[in-house]
Amino acid sequence: MSFFYEIRSSTNAVLKRDGGFASQDAAKIAGREDAKKMKNARQPERTDVGTIMVGRNAEKATRH
Repeated sequence: MSFFYEIRSSTNAVLKRDGGFASQDAAKIAGREDAKKMKNARQPERTDVGTIMVGRNAEKATRH
């Protein structure tokens, strides 16, 4: 089993998805770090991060 995360906007659009994590905690930590980077990025349009969702895939983990 492997885990993935999705970062969604306040309008529920998927902003980023990444996977292959060995544990749910690893996916959560990576998702939070990426969401923080997205919020702090100096872009003309600030990214509106709403939620981070963690899920499970049936495939084997590629990250530890």
